[in-house]
Order: sequence, then C-alpha cells, then structure tokens
Amino acid sequence: MEFKTILLAPGPVKVLPEILQAQACEMITHRSGEFSALYKDLVERLRVYFQSEEAYVLTGSGAVGLETLIVNLCLPNEKIICFPNGEFGDKFVETAQIYTDVVSHKLDGGQALSLGQKNNDKIWHVESANGWNLERAKKAIDESKAQVLGMVYNETSYGVRNDIQEICKYAKSKGMLVIIDGISAWPGTSFNFNDFAVDGFVTGSQKGIGAPPGMALIGLSKAAVERYSKRDKIPSYCFDLKRHQKRYQKDHQTPNTPAVSLFWALQKAFDILDKNGGLQSCVKRHVEFSEYVRKRVVELGFKLIAESGFESNTVTGFYADSAERAKEIKDRLAKEYKIKIVGSRGAFKDNGLRIAHMGNVTKEELDACLNAISKIIGK
Repeated sequence: MEFKTILLAPGPVKVLPEILQAQACEMITHRSGEFSALYKDLVERLRVYFQSEEAYVLTGSGAVGLETLIVNLCLPNEKIICFPNGEFGDKFVETAQIYTDVVSHKLDGGQALSLGQKNNDKIWHVESANGWNLERAKKAIDESKAQVLGMVYNETSYGVRNDIQEICKYAKSKGMLVIIDGISAWPGTSFNFNDFAVDGFVTGSQKGIGAPPGMALIGLSKAAVERYSKRDKIPSYCFDLKRHQKRYQKDHQTPNTPAVSLFWALQKAFDILDKNGGLQSCVKRHVEFSEYVRKRVVELGFKLIAESGFESNTVTGFYADSAERAKEIKDRLAKEYKIKIVGSRGAFKDNGLRIAHMGNVTKEELDACLNAISKIIGK
C-alpha cells in the first residue's frame, strides 16, 4: 500500500497497512467466544504494559476515557487539584468541574505579543510554553486539601512534556488519588503504574500506538478499583466501571456493543509494538526522533515552543516569525509535497507549527518534511 500523503499530525497518526487490514476481519458478535478471546488479549496485554490492577478498552475518544476515570474516581463532595498548562489541561479541568470541586493552578502556557509590522507581516515575540515539575507544584499541593490530583502528561497543544513522576509520587505521599491524561504520551514516553504512583491513566488509540481513532485505553490501580467498587452509585450509565468490571469478570466481554473492527486493529498494533522490541524500544525510538526533529528545526532558524527540559517525545512545537510565514509553510507542505503538519494552539495558534513524531513514523518521513521546509524557507 502506498500512502498518498505523509501524515505528521499529532493524532490521528499514520496507520500501517497491516493494522488497517486487521479491521477487515469478518464481523463477529460481541457476545461470542471469539470476541471474548480478543478482548481478554487486549485487556491482559494492557495490564502488563501499564503494570496496572485493571485495564479496559472503551469505545470512544481519549476524552471518553478521561471522563470515565473522573466520574468513577472523583466524589462530588471532594476536591481535585489540577495543573493545566495548555488546551488539553484546560479540558481536563472543564471535565472535572462537571463532577467535583476543582482547584486549578494554571501555569502560563506562553504569551504571543504583536510587536509591529515588517514587510506587511506581523512580527511576534513569543515566550516558551512552560512545563510543570514538583518544585513548581509542591506548594499548591500542600495547600490544596484536595483528595485527588489530575493533570496532563504530554500537553499536545504546545509539545510540552510535564515532569509528572515526582509530582504523582508526592501527591500519593499526601494520600491523594492521581489521575493522568497520557493520551498523547504513551507509549512514546516512559510510564507504568508502579514507578509513577498513578491510580488512573488514559491514552488514545490514534496516538503513539498507531491504531485508528475511536478507542480509549484506561488503566487503574488497586486503590482506584477499591474506590469505584465501593461507591453506591456512579453518576453515569455508560461510563460506570462497575458495569465494565462485572461483565469482564463474567465472560471477558464489554457491557455495551464495542467497535469490534477497531479492536482487531488495536490487537495488530500491539503485535507490532511487541515485534519491534516492546515499550522500552518504543520509548527509545520516540526520544531519538524528538531530539532529531528539534535539532533540525533549530538549525532551520526556528525557535521551539516548549520550555527547555520539558520537550515532548511525541510532538515538536516551533514558531515562525510571522503568522503569514507559518501559514505558508503549512499550506505549501500540503499542496506541493503532500505532507500534513498542523498549527499550534493557544498563544501560539497564529505563528506556531507542530510536527508529530509519534506512532509508526519513519526517519525518512521526518526528513522529507524537514527538507521540504528547508526548501520553502530558502535554506
């Protein structure tokens, strides 16, 4: 199969032909032994990948998985402390506010200020998008009196990787439950439940695992399972994990009809992950690609959006000196070179660009993009 474009967007990402083909398996009922075997394989492999007590595959976007974790683990009369530093951190807060009391400590995600005109182009002064670490979050945690901590691991909107490990471990030492949105982080960024002291984790099928969109992959710690299992009522029907647990324990099936074809594709994506060396090899490849892309981008004269030391393994954000130049690069890549990258968000939405290097991307595809940008800007 020959791809018509090089897709370097941060989800959905390129899907390999064998993963696409897996969706074409003959349809089966989700109330069959064949589906039970399929779903059990996915769940048990996820549990091993995550090192979690439980794991489930939910039909829906990553946002469905995040809301499922929040509605099951957050109580209305309790408080969650959140640390947003971009658009997806803000969405975490908005979701949590539906179900519980939220204390939000916003880290300035960067500022774009128009300084004037040059050759009819707006010229921008842009500060870096900042990341969270324990030093910056500790005081807020100490003063919050919150029962739950929630934050985004990899802020896709800017290409910022928050240093969550020490934050999570500290929150656990204070007796908190910890919920992490790892939708664009895993499996390209190191993570497991034991080393990170996390209770609820979600990622999306259309990101680093390289499967089609439409599945949320969630994991839960023993403490998280105990919490939702003991609740009298979960304020949701479809997202009630007690229903998922009950059905899985009965016959390794889902409580409602899942996207069966997508589950076949996810199984093939897991096969490819394992074939290529597993999680450790996957993280190493993503680190190498991210370092390479950042080096090339800087050599081309662009500045990185992410604060130094907080750069993402899976997506690189950078900015041009004007909104017009950023638009020209993105448009010409698509039209002349059949390469798809995307703009940035928030303060960098006008002059920012993002190149994703997640999933089953190749160095040749990244070089094609970077070489094309070099030609477009005349370098």
